[in-house]
Amino acid sequence: MHQRLVPATLIPGILDLAIKNRINVEKIFATAKVDLAVIGHTGTFLTLEQILRLFNAAYAAMNDPAFGIRLGESVQYHSLDLVGQLVATSRNLEEALDELFQFKDLVAPFTLFSLDLKGKNAILGFSIDTSLIKKNLPVHQDLVSTTVVTIANAIADGGLRLREVRFMHAKPDYAQEYDRVFKAPVVFGCPRNEIVFDRDQLKEPLLTSYPDYHNRMQMLAREKLRSIEMGQSLQAKVESFISKNLGQHPTQLEDVAAHFNMTPRTLQRKLKLEDTSFVVVRDRCRHARALRDLGDPAVDIERLAEVLGFSDTSNFYHAFKRWEGMSPGNYRKQTLEERGVG
Repeated sequence: MHQRLVPATLIPGILDLAIKNRINVEKIFATAKVDLAVIGHTGTFLTLEQILRLFNAAYAAMNDPAFGIRLGESVQYHSLDLVGQLVATSRNLEEALDELFQFKDLVAPFTLFSLDLKGKNAILGFSIDTSLIKKNLPVHQDLVSTTVVTIANAIADGGLRLREVRFMHAKPDYAQEYDRVFKAPVVFGCPRNEIVFDRDQLKEPLLTSYPDYHNRMQMLAREKLRSIEMGQSLQAKVESFISKNLGQHPTQLEDVAAHFNMTPRTLQRKLKLEDTSFVVVRDRCRHARALRDLGDPAVDIERLAEVLGFSDTSNFYHAFKRWEGMSPGNYRKQTLEERGVG
């Protein structure tokens, strides 16, 4: 499988926490098998495997169950490279979120964001790809939510007017830390991870808005995203395209080949040169999406089968049993029980 590259934007925060807690930084990097030479270099990219090893090594070294919250609090918008600059220099929160959604692969490629508007509430939802993040999922959820709120508080006039924060994981022993950080009601064991805030705030000018600079950063972000995509293998590009379009646009062989200006035969031939096939890549995308969506009890399994492109639910059941050795229903039950919300 291809080695997916991820920006090493968490390194400054990990270093900061390690220094504050008098933790040996060299030991963290050695445990993660990451070269210490990456420290101090802006724009550093590591493989996803390296980033996750570094995150897990730091979490273990800190010996603090609230590590995700602490790390999220230490993140500042300028430490998120181009994406942080784009978010901060946007005209308002609505534009800032649009930029996050468009360029999130430059900072959080394993996180999917959405925005829903209901009455007076704006609901920023997020989910984490559990096919990639297999350990310490609640810590990652803490990190994402705390990072978003910390940055929003820094750039929004008067801070983010939070209404409620919702987590999929069960209530932990360090619940008082959420009260300290969010200063709003926090609910656990929810169907989705959500940050609920005042809808009117979407249109309010940001303290850090800088339109001219924003436009320049947007051009640079597009170039960086393009360069990453160009450096990917064909199977990585095909996997990215299918993952983004499942349930929204056709993802059959002919559709994907047309997107890459190839005939189906040429696409199959080029994938074969990378020791894979269209069926294998699409299967991997379906598997990852199934694992992610089954963690949400609100997602209907029959509808999920349709989104994934299966002709009927029974075919989805057979495929999922091949992937995980159990039915989708049993996997969902097991996952929810492990989160303490079953």
